[in-house]
Amino acid sequence: MSVLRESRFFPELMERYARSPSIALCRVPEVELLSSIALRPPVLDHCCGDGFIASLAYPGTKLEAGVDIDSGSVRKAMQRGGYRRVECSDVGVRLPFEDASFATAINNSGIEHVKHLASALRELARVLRPGGRLHFNVLNRRYFDAWPLDQTTQRAYREWQPFYHAFDEQEWTEQLIDAGFRDVMFSDYFEPGVGRVLARLDYEFSAFYLRRRWSWSAFASAVLPRGIVRRWWAAKIAGLSWSAGRTQGCGFLISATR
Repeated sequence: MSVLRESRFFPELMERYARSPSIALCRVPEVELLSSIALRPPVLDHCCGDGFIASLAYPGTKLEAGVDIDSGSVRKAMQRGGYRRVECSDVGVRLPFEDASFATAINNSGIEHVKHLASALRELARVLRPGGRLHFNVLNRRYFDAWPLDQTTQRAYREWQPFYHAFDEQEWTEQLIDAGFRDVMFSDYFEPGVGRVLARLDYEFSAFYLRRRWSWSAFASAVLPRGIVRRWWAAKIAGLSWSAGRTQGCGFLISATR
């Protein structure tokens, strides 16, 4: 069993996301699994955001490149200094890199928000060298099958995110093989019970921050002193386990070879 409080990443994630506890909860297994990968350079951080996750998973490592569609996040990633090169680009259209530029590509919980998935995967295959490895975290179909609220809330949540691709193992394997990958493997996290806790929290806080829908706990988290909020939520979620048996997880790290 892998309990959140036992993760070396939990304190920093809880500090950063004290006012959005569902993100802290979700990020623990993501960073744990990413940090276990032996990176073979050069490395592309695909949908890199502001670079925080890569800096946490690979401290002291300067990655070859990052790419993201959000210009503000790209500026922050450049300022963080964890990349030799950071580009602003729509990864669902074309990546601004030469063929076979990278030996490894990582993506943390970003590819499900890319509408044109087939194009994005083909571009990843193009910029990876033969034998290169792709690793990405994503919530899957079981997360939505275990959804604890009604279907109206699920549809709204997927629209707000937006969350386009909630696939199972077979569907992801087919997508990756069609794009030119092979040897697809899965590492599961979040049993359905914990997935339901995550879903309730993430719906509540997404509704509050993205749609200004009232919630006492979200409002309190937004206005109370950060230290109080951090301790409050840490006490509530620290005992949850993020591990899951094979084919049981509501999320997984997917690895595939070019």
